[in-house]
Amino acid sequence: MELPTTNVAIPILENVDVPISENVDVPISQTQFQRIDLDSLDYDPGTRKKIWEYHVNQRDEIRQAYIKKDPHQPPLETFKKSGKRNCSFQASWYRNNSKWLEYSPTTDAAYCLPCFVFHNPNVVVGQNTFIIGGFRNWKKVGGKDCYFQGHIGKDPNSAHRVAEQMSFRGRDESFSSLNRGNFHESLGIVTFWNEKVAEITKKAPKNATYTSPRIQKEILHVFSAKVKKAIREEIGDVKFCIMIDEARDESMKEQMAVVFRYVDAEGFVKERFFGLIHVIDTAALTLKKGIYSLLSQHCLDIQNIRGQGYDGASNMRGMWNGLQALILNDCPYAYYIHCFAHRLQLALIKASKQVVPISHFFLTLLFLIKIVNASCKRNEQLKVANANEIARSIDHEELETRSGLNQIGTLQRPVETRWSSHFRSVSSLLRMFTSTVEVLQNIIDDAIDGEHRAEGESAYDGLTSFEFVFILHLEKETMEITDKLYYDKQVLEKELYHFEHNVVQDPEFKKLKSLDSIVDDFEDLKERRVPFS
Repeated sequence: MELPTTNVAIPILENVDVPISENVDVPISQTQFQRIDLDSLDYDPGTRKKIWEYHVNQRDEIRQAYIKKDPHQPPLETFKKSGKRNCSFQASWYRNNSKWLEYSPTTDAAYCLPCFVFHNPNVVVGQNTFIIGGFRNWKKVGGKDCYFQGHIGKDPNSAHRVAEQMSFRGRDESFSSLNRGNFHESLGIVTFWNEKVAEITKKAPKNATYTSPRIQKEILHVFSAKVKKAIREEIGDVKFCIMIDEARDESMKEQMAVVFRYVDAEGFVKERFFGLIHVIDTAALTLKKGIYSLLSQHCLDIQNIRGQGYDGASNMRGMWNGLQALILNDCPYAYYIHCFAHRLQLALIKASKQVVPISHFFLTLLFLIKIVNASCKRNEQLKVANANEIARSIDHEELETRSGLNQIGTLQRPVETRWSSHFRSVSSLLRMFTSTVEVLQNIIDDAIDGEHRAEGESAYDGLTSFEFVFILHLEKETMEITDKLYYDKQVLEKELYHFEHNVVQDPEFKKLKSLDSIVDDFEDLKERRVPFS
């Protein structure tokens, strides 16, 4: 299928240093324009122009052209060898990475098509390997630490998996907008590929396109209702547990997150997030009314509650007037269990505060973070210093470069009830120790009065003291154990779930009608004295 020639022209910018802003909008020049034939696009990933180098109004057409063409995978008989080991690109790698992997014979390097198509030029150091310059360290492909798998990432929100990040609703959804939001942009892609959708969209009256903000909200409500209906049908009439946590959104509205835990028809334990309930306050009686209202809306019997899981706040766990006590009065079998993860967090925090040097360490850490994060100027200085330090370490081969690594961040503030946040805070300071020292020195040098200079010197002396540095490394090692334990538990639960799912799909398992049939088979084997081997 031939690609159409676009009618949108591109400005030729001569001797102009164009800055790339955060929204990647290159200013439109009023100079001479040059028409671009989509058929003449360069598909070699090593020599082609970057998407953001095109005119802002033509980028979508360029993206669609590259997506339509599929990854550039030339079927060469031999590939150029390089390095001390004479390693080279292998054609077999195409099969396992057919949807994204590209190869450029010109630069003898591998590239990623999705990352190229939706690339943000403001991405930090260490994430542009498969877009700019290309990857050619062939000895790192394959094995346990395969660089290709590292680029894809295990996290659904990795840079590769989420190459283009837009909100569902755009700030400006007009036709001239550069970012209309995920709804309109996704609708545009579907319309481009699906002729029926395109025909319906084209014939729709201008006053009834059903793409207004109100319609978008209604579509989301339809999705939400269908998901809740599926969960309700899965619960059926069995007993269930409720897990509640308080959450506050960006608009400072109090909300209550509701999760149901139950055993499905196949005998597997399920945990399903059911929704958020807006509450005017966090009083136990208010929370109880919100929960009962939700259960009533979906015809869930309160007497079927067999467990309650909350944090340790007094309004939740209070023995007389807490939420757990109010529900227990109505349903005597709804036993309350204080969240074990939260109990572990509280125990660790309480124990650490009993050790005076450790308690003093965290007070100094909070003071340091407060001083460094006190203004946007200091935050920017920290980021610049951190970026320079990362670049220097990469030049000296002290850091490994891979997608998602070496990101420029800020110092993380520990949260009182989250021990994992203490670990992230310690790790962030260790990672940016040199940069933090540099910022504190700037604060001391640029101080306009004695008060600011005293704060800077106090923070600097605390940060560079032997006791603080020693405990910093000690806490990182000890807290990493409990943090790893928590996440390993989550991974184990996921693996167990997949194992259970595979067992159910097994043909032999499907032959078993009930637990009685398993017992009968066991008794039959026992009578025949068949060895279990």
